[in-house]
Amino acid sequence: MSRRRGKGEGSIFQRKDGRWAGFVTLGYTPDGKQKKAWVYGRTRREVAEKLARLLPKAGSAWVADPGAIRLGDYLHTWVEQRAATKGLRPTTVRNYRVYLKHVEPLAHLPLKRLNPLHLRGLMADLGHLSPSVRRHIYQFLRAAFRDAVRAGLLDQNPMEAVDPPRSGFVRPARAWRPDEVARFLEAAKGHRLYPLFALMLATGLRPGEALALRWEDWEGETLHVRHTLLRDGTLGPTKTPGSNGTLYLDPATQDLLREWRERLEGEKEASQDWLDHGLMFPSIKGTPLEYGNFKRAFYQDFTHISVSW
Repeated sequence: MSRRRGKGEGSIFQRKDGRWAGFVTLGYTPDGKQKKAWVYGRTRREVAEKLARLLPKAGSAWVADPGAIRLGDYLHTWVEQRAATKGLRPTTVRNYRVYLKHVEPLAHLPLKRLNPLHLRGLMADLGHLSPSVRRHIYQFLRAAFRDAVRAGLLDQNPMEAVDPPRSGFVRPARAWRPDEVARFLEAAKGHRLYPLFALMLATGLRPGEALALRWEDWEGETLHVRHTLLRDGTLGPTKTPGSNGTLYLDPATQDLLREWRERLEGEKEASQDWLDHGLMFPSIKGTPLEYGNFKRAFYQDFTHISVSW
């Protein structure tokens, strides 16, 4: 007769159908019930090896009952915890909350009962979204379920059995030719944001980085890039750590910024409701320039120019 339990192996026994089964107690739910993890195998050794991988999780800790956790509640909590502990950018948190809305058809399902077929159906129903958005939702769910596995709420990541969405057509990036830059700048002369456009073309700054520049960031021939302007009008970190740095400004660009600073001082004196934020390229009231206004000026006011957008 085979023994039922080996030292350090949890509980192992042979069922009436000849298969072997075993379990370890992971902990206890708040109502005092044991939370067990079960494994099965054709041989006793197979079960013992599976239990050995579970033993590090065994203990007397209080554990949540995965059967009582619904997908929507788990994902909401996961997003809020990451926002509080991972230093996520506000735009990332907003995107996560948008993804939560797309997952709502499955939000009522218990987390433990979720399977790849549910998720394959969800991704198929999101076919009307752009390939980029669908891929981001796929990555969002995969990361969330990976953490659920780490926390012992799931035995395996169901997204591993879901194929990632196909990438859509991505138009190759194309830089303007020198003659196109010249035509744009000629057409933009006289526009209030001309110095901003000229600086971006001279340095390659992203819109958010340029709109976040402060006068204290400029020192003669050097310009320090330290922030990006967020959608809520506050300054945040640049898109990547490598974006931080110092740029060299040619003499013509330096002269342009000096002239622009003089004009800005005139706007400030003439305004009765100026709110000074120290920005290099503020709105006509001194406040951070809204990104939508920048896009409207760049893409609509100069659409008659023959350049490749």
